[in-house]
Amino acid sequence: MKVTKLFTLLVGTSLLFSAAAFAGNGNKKTLRFATPVTLDGKVIPAGEYRFEWSGTGPDVTVNILKGKETIASVPAHVVAIAISNKQDGYSSAPSKDGSPAITEVFFSGDKYNLEVGQATSAGTATGAATTSPN
Repeated sequence: MKVTKLFTLLVGTSLLFSAAAFAGNGNKKTLRFATPVTLDGKVIPAGEYRFEWSGTGPDVTVNILKGKETIASVPAHVVAIAISNKQDGYSSAPSKDGSPAITEVFFSGDKYNLEVGQATSAGTATGAATTSPN
């Protein structure tokens, strides 16, 4: 009887730890920029970057890392979408200097997008700038 309880406890504990390990990997993704982009006023050179985010609810903080160095840390808003993204990528709008400013990032297989940086507080204004005739 004691052996059965011990075995059950051991299996249950290992399942909990494995579930926690998998849950932690869900908030780390990699994205490659083919050209320099601007994020929250900071120019990010072309290259491959790791995106990690944490927070509760739809409001999170996104850290963009190159190797072990944090390049930028910005607020973001998680937005659910109906179907999974087919590829990794980002949306941008022209910034004041004309360079592409990231407004949203998305990752293959996920049913959410991350509205990043200034898009979280001025999403409507940024969208309006994209369609402006200027």
